Amino acid sequence: MSDLDSRLKVALKNRDRLAGAAQRIAGKKEAAEKALADVDAEIRSKNLDPDTLDATVTKLSDAYEQAVEAFEADVAKAEEALSPFMENA
Repeated sequence: MSDLDSRLKVALKNRDRLAGAAQRIAGKKEAAEKALADVDAEIRSKNLDPDTLDATVTKLSDAYEQAVEAFEADVAKAEEALSPFMENA
């Protein structure tokens, strides 16, 4: 077998290996796109827009923080109001 035939054989093996890798990559890409579409659909089913999800999460986090702060303030007021009665107990 000549050197040229050997090089062709190696090149063909590499081509076949790369073709298989390309098919696997395409399959993974297709699966990832389907998973992304499923996640988008789930987000939309909750009446949210996937494109503004970060802003929605930020807005909800801010509202949660404000609610916790208000609750803490209310608890502090209640503790202050009850403290005279708790000292006698």
